[in-house]
Amino acid sequence: MPRPAHAPVRPSEDDLLRWAALGCLLAPAVLLWRGVPFLTAAGVACGLAAVAAASRMLIRRSRRLAALPRPRHLDTGPRVSTPAPAPGASAPLPTRGRAPRGTP
Repeated sequence: MPRPAHAPVRPSEDDLLRWAALGCLLAPAVLLWRGVPFLTAAGVACGLAAVAAASRMLIRRSRRLAALPRPRHLDTGPRVSTPAPAPGASAPLPTRGRAPRGTP
């Protein structure tokens, strides 16, 4: 069923967090139903809740950082990378007559 035009759009991360909350409730219930001790199921619930809370924090932090404007010095142009040395190649020679550190 399509969404009405006036309905607010929820980010997909909110749906992810709702499923995490459901898992925090459902997993211990299933463990208790299968005969696992209560303290074990409570520990699983606490662990899942901690992971869900950390995920929520990281998602919100990444949203905030993505909304910030990028500094101009980062948009100077394309990055230039140095080519990787060929397999079996020797170490590069020292420049300006200086010996590499750690050599006599």
